[in-house]
Amino acid sequence: MAAVQHFSRFGYANSSLARIAADAGVSDAGLLHHFGTKKELFLAAVALREDPYVDAFDANGTVRELFCQFAIAVRNSMRRPELVRFRAVLSGEALLESNPASERLRGNLLASLSVLVPVVERGIEEGEIRPDVDARQVILELLALNEGLRDQWATVPDDIDLPHVFETAADSLLRRITVDRSGLG
Repeated sequence: MAAVQHFSRFGYANSSLARIAADAGVSDAGLLHHFGTKKELFLAAVALREDPYVDAFDANGTVRELFCQFAIAVRNSMRRPELVRFRAVLSGEALLESNPASERLRGNLLASLSVLVPVVERGIEEGEIRPDVDARQVILELLALNEGLRDQWATVPDDIDLPHVFETAADSLLRRITVDRSGLG
């Protein structure tokens, strides 16, 4: 967890293997034995943060169920606030082509769109979602809510109840797109 804390505080470029090793209570050589390079350690930290979310969403359910799953995932993520902060840092660093995680995060976004947009399309076909709704736009907005609110929380964590604010925003988006104007409740 020392690596996550360093990468979330200093970013990839400004984190030091020596400081991470010292904080983890191991030698530099011991750290390099398990992770051959700083890049490998960083990518392992990214995987620690990202992998639990790979199967967090059921693409076979309704749009309302998808939104509820997002709200639950945000709430559950707060059990590990250091990983939430790390993901916020990754969002900014992913814009740098030199960052080792940039390709993975681009891939995650494209994979999310390919899995989640069909859920909304099916919701339109089945009459849950208004027919004039753009399915891709809905998912982009939902992902933007998640990322933007997470980034705001990382900036002022004591002032933002991330699960509550996300759920309120997701509920508003869902009410806007559903045929019956119902939200998460």
